Amino acid sequence: MKAPLLRPTFTVPLDLPRAEAVEEIRRRLVAREDLAGRWRGKGRWFDLFVPDPARRLWSPHLSVRLDEDGSRSSVFGRFAPHPEVWTFFMFLYFLLAFVVLFGATLGYVQWASDEPAWGWWTVGVGVPILLLIHVSSYVGSRLGQTQMRELRGILDEVLDGLTDESSVHRRPVLNPPARTRRRGAPRSWRRS
Repeated sequence: MKAPLLRPTFTVPLDLPRAEAVEEIRRRLVAREDLAGRWRGKGRWFDLFVPDPARRLWSPHLSVRLDEDGSRSSVFGRFAPHPEVWTFFMFLYFLLAFVVLFGATLGYVQWASDEPAWGWWTVGVGVPILLLIHVSSYVGSRLGQTQMRELRGILDEVLDGLTDESSVHRRPVLNPPARTRRRGAPRSWRRS
């Protein structure tokens, strides 16, 4: 089983210049009544959200930015946890990293001074907690995959007809559902 990506990204080239693409995408988002309250944007950035009744701690949001690419434009999308969840996780990472480094330094100083090195305990306790937080972010990404597919589907519907189908540069962002996954060698290895 392939591990989910943390904060997966994708890029979709568009046939329109950026200013026109921004206006057209905004018009399409406003026209969709089912998206009322599920998106917000300013300028060339906008975010799509999971509806409140379905939102959980692990629920993603899709952050979208329109970039200029000569006379054309492209959509850059990134799935991420909600900002308050992301901020909390980063706070925990930095706090625990500080405690582990402080404890390691204290433990070394105690050891070098021939005193009981109880500071090393913070390393022994802090590192597994850091690993647990990291693993929980992968679990959250796995739990939110269905909602990521839903948000990506909404974006694809909004972008319908605006994309340059001949040069789509999409990176795989999600694992396919288990029931549709093919077994065996990749297509590129198979003979015709």
